[in-house]
Amino acid sequence: MATECAELGGHGVVGIRLTRGSFPAGGPQFTAIGTAVRGRGATQGQPAPFTAEVSGQDFAKLMMTGWVPVGLVAGISIGSRHDDRKTTRQARWGSGNAEVAGWTELVSQSRDDARRQLESDVRRLGADGVVIATMEMQARQRDCPETAGRHDHIVETTLIGTAIARFARAGQPHDRPARATMSLDPQRRQAARIRI
Repeated sequence: MATECAELGGHGVVGIRLTRGSFPAGGPQFTAIGTAVRGRGATQGQPAPFTAEVSGQDFAKLMMTGWVPVGLVAGISIGSRHDDRKTTRQARWGSGNAEVAGWTELVSQSRDDARRQLESDVRRLGADGVVIATMEMQARQRDCPETAGRHDHIVETTLIGTAIARFARAGQPHDRPARATMSLDPQRRQAARIRI
């Protein structure tokens, strides 16, 4: 996708949609589709086009507030845990409504590992932050092939986003704090759009 963008004379790709499927013979298949963009007055001959999962509107908002997309980043972690005596005892029907500590630990470790990988990918690109687009976690179990009546638990965590970097632009205020939440009130959202 980045190669095709460069051949078209684009500076980057926005609005990327990633889909995941499977080949008929097995194995994962990924498809990425986006819109190549070129900035008026931008220098030619940049090393490689940027890639961004943010929409065209969000791309414009980033640029207007002093941020530029650097590239797509991901953190993917797959963890598994075999039932031991403790998890089997905690998961019994008669145990009541109680946490199964081993399963909670598996979920936490998978999520933390995916986050570390995402942060590493952001640093690799030399970016300052990330706009998260996708946060998915899938948990499943299968019968243990070694021990009858026991299970293996598998957790897959995927984080995908756009790495962003701060740039300086004359006359643009950059000292505003980052916005961590967005109001669900439509009038406040409209007022926020006008300020940007």
